[in-house]
Amino acid sequence: MNQIFLTNENIETASLYSPINNEISPNEFINYLEKKNVTLSLPATDIKTETMFFKEWKPGDELIKGPLGSLEPLRNKKTILPQILVVPMLSFDKELYRLGYGGGYYDKSINFLKNYFKKQKKFFITIGLAYSIQEEKKIPRENHDMRLDFIITEKEVLSNFNQKII
Repeated sequence: MNQIFLTNENIETASLYSPINNEISPNEFINYLEKKNVTLSLPATDIKTETMFFKEWKPGDELIKGPLGSLEPLRNKKTILPQILVVPMLSFDKELYRLGYGGGYYDKSINFLKNYFKKQKKFFITIGLAYSIQEEKKIPRENHDMRLDFIITEKEVLSNFNQKII
């Protein structure tokens, strides 16, 4: 993947993911954000409440297998609210919609975080990572599905607004 990263000096927190199956790795983002001293986190899921929350994490920290099969930080780690949310996907379309594994966990989190940071007047973006072969003509949508701000593949960067990228 090309080294393309957003620049904003006001970013304090970010959430990435631990890839499962054949998901693209967010390692370049992890390395970049670590160098910028951004507090990193990984998502953790609560099946009972059908929600996702974000626990502080650093490369090398112990991870446990979560209820949906992904690796998650220990539950006693600090909960943070990420200003950058990097998400995996099964497929995507040019309109910046994604298809995940179902359940709407990321969609609910995106909706909550967008509203929270808007009220706080703080920067917040979503970035989907995928391989170009995962692109579909049109992803089926439901009312709760959230559009991403960026989708980055090894071939292109799709964006729904103008941000400084390098």
